[in-house]
Amino acid sequence: MLRRIGTIAALLISMPLLAAPIPVPEIEPGYSPREALDEQGLWMEFEEYEQAIRNSALLVKDPEINGYVRDVACQVAGDYCRDLRIYVVRNPYFNASMAANGVMQVWTGLLVRVSSEDELAAVLGHELAHYTQLHSLDRLRKMKRDGAVGAVFDMGLLLLTGYSIPGGQLTALASRMAFSRASETEADRLGAAFMAQGGFDPAASARVWEMIADEESSAVVKRKKGNLFTNTHPAPANRIVSLSEFVGEHFAELEVAADKPNRHLDILNNHYTMLMEDQLDTNRFGRTEAILERHQQIGVRQELVDFFHGEMYRQRDEEGDAAFAREAYSRATQGDEPVPEAYMNLGYINLKEDDLPQAQFNFRKYLDLVPDADDRAMIEFYLQES
Repeated sequence: MLRRIGTIAALLISMPLLAAPIPVPEIEPGYSPREALDEQGLWMEFEEYEQAIRNSALLVKDPEINGYVRDVACQVAGDYCRDLRIYVVRNPYFNASMAANGVMQVWTGLLVRVSSEDELAAVLGHELAHYTQLHSLDRLRKMKRDGAVGAVFDMGLLLLTGYSIPGGQLTALASRMAFSRASETEADRLGAAFMAQGGFDPAASARVWEMIADEESSAVVKRKKGNLFTNTHPAPANRIVSLSEFVGEHFAELEVAADKPNRHLDILNNHYTMLMEDQLDTNRFGRTEAILERHQQIGVRQELVDFFHGEMYRQRDEEGDAAFAREAYSRATQGDEPVPEAYMNLGYINLKEDDLPQAQFNFRKYLDLVPDADDRAMIEFYLQES
């Protein structure tokens, strides 16, 4: 059983005298813009932005994914849940955000990287804390004074419609959107409290940053520039220490259920092709390899991980990758649930090597598993030619 602490107030009463304090939410559930005209104006701009999200071709409409993300967000948010409008967007980078009017945007790159409901809850709790502390509003007011609000909205619309933005421009605009160090620390701490109140393990908040640090420390990744998230947030190492200490001070005695089903693993297994195809399209193979290794560790279906290892090697196409791809595709056909496309790709490899009998075998296995395949006519053509 999980021992629940009812409210943030109960947490405050029980905290050690010398511990870093748990922040108190600045707004109550049901918040609406105050009399200040600038706040009302910003809310109107965000309403236009929200409409763009609704109309975006990148909006994820799958009911399982949306239901899962909303369940986790509302469990973290508690009474604030009714203030949230949650949108999952196909974007392969690690990020979530929450606007001053309650619009929460979750990118699929976040779902690819976190390992559990608890880790997803850590990120969403952090964003909820920014909202309850009015950090987003304060940041927008500053940006408006600097004349940058319009550029930020333009950037958001470009991301949502799928157009690419030059890396330097994206990083410059994202840096203007970044919260201060004090705001990030406050959101870390209040987010952990929201997690505990919602029944999640607040220690997962530090584990998220450990995951980010592991990805950034990859030998291949280190030669690249940081991603959008790491370019606009403080160093992971500092936050790991700070969050670990904070959680230890306030939640050391919190009992967390160890036997709850891993719904996050189900989401990955059920939607792996869509999620990982988007990641591969980034051509950041060091990050992709780190993600695949993490998925193998947490128990994503092995055949799926093997298949996308093969896809990564095929697209990277460095010396020795052709052999690595063949081995990975072969492993993807050997489990209890072979990946049909692995047979297809092996067939193409066989054709290049003039191994026609093996190409025929693999193409037929593919069509047996996917009789209504969109590319059936092309595969049958290759079979006839063989």
